[in-house]
Amino acid sequence: MRSLFALLFSLPGLLCAEPTRIAVVADAEHKDTANLVAAVLQEELSRSGKFTLVERTLLKEVIEEITFQQSGVTQSETAAQIGKHLNVELLFFAQVQRIRSDYSAALKIVDVGTNQVLRVEEQALGREQAAVRDSTCKLARHLLQTSSLLAPAEMVLIPTGAFYMGSAHGLTDEAPIHPVAVSAFYIDRHEVSRVAYHQYLRSQNLANESTLTDPDHPVTLITWNDARDYCRWLGKRLPTEAEWEFAARGTAGRPYPWGKKQPTSTLARFGGQFKEPLAVGTLPQGATPEGLLHMAGNVAEWVQDWWGPYQEGKAQNPTGPAEGDYKVVRGGSWEPAADLRPTARGYHSPDRGSAYIGFRCARDASPP
Repeated sequence: MRSLFALLFSLPGLLCAEPTRIAVVADAEHKDTANLVAAVLQEELSRSGKFTLVERTLLKEVIEEITFQQSGVTQSETAAQIGKHLNVELLFFAQVQRIRSDYSAALKIVDVGTNQVLRVEEQALGREQAAVRDSTCKLARHLLQTSSLLAPAEMVLIPTGAFYMGSAHGLTDEAPIHPVAVSAFYIDRHEVSRVAYHQYLRSQNLANESTLTDPDHPVTLITWNDARDYCRWLGKRLPTEAEWEFAARGTAGRPYPWGKKQPTSTLARFGGQFKEPLAVGTLPQGATPEGLLHMAGNVAEWVQDWWGPYQEGKAQNPTGPAEGDYKVVRGGSWEPAADLRPTARGYHSPDRGSAYIGFRCARDASPP
């Protein structure tokens, strides 16, 4: 019997009924190194608070029930069998190999339901016990940083509706107040995180592994074009300015995304004294009734439209001017409270990123 272990862990998700269940199974010919890798991964992943160990008796029963050969590690049919017996949704297969005098680990992540390999992580381990331990810790940290990528980004359905866009009490570019009707659409619950964008860069062979810090913070310093391309990569798009304001205000025209209360530090990240945003998924008290987070403060957000005066007569799904020099940004950041109003408009060059501008994606709602 090969050296085997498994872990189950929960991905924290706002308003999710049940957490994602995952098993990590290590299979190696080099028993001593495999046992060390297993022990370090168990220690590091369990310490995060996201993981619960599978009972040894359950794992033993599953292994005895299923023929588990080396070739089976990479076969999706075998993966599905193991996953179903463990009652998990994703499987991590970790394999330790020896190349000359050094060891390496390959981690394959398989979706049990679809039998598809989602991605493969590789980590050089070195040859000495201390190097193997340090390298395995690095692998564990990367798994923790990228754990949010194991579930699709949550999107919220905004039903078809109408509202009065703009304000008579803000800056001149917020006027005039005008009626707008918006077709149903989906919009991301959270701002796009650094780790999510990093995964996109890796898919394009553009990632620098040493640059990923604060992975749960919203990604910034990217151009409008980069934000557009990321959304397209996922089969999505940037929200229009009208969609964004409708999602933040609702049909009743809320003065703030959460309602009528004036902004406080428990509702939004703002005020001018901060130099960086909070992690995505924080400040749930500031969410819209539909559950959208950080629609005010934290980072401003790119939207689809060119900046310009509101166009008269464009009452159904307006998309802004046909061309321009700047793109609209919405939502404010760690700036004064006045910029947190859902009607407040900003603009920025589409060819330049900013430390205070991020984004979220949207897509058309499927026909009923």
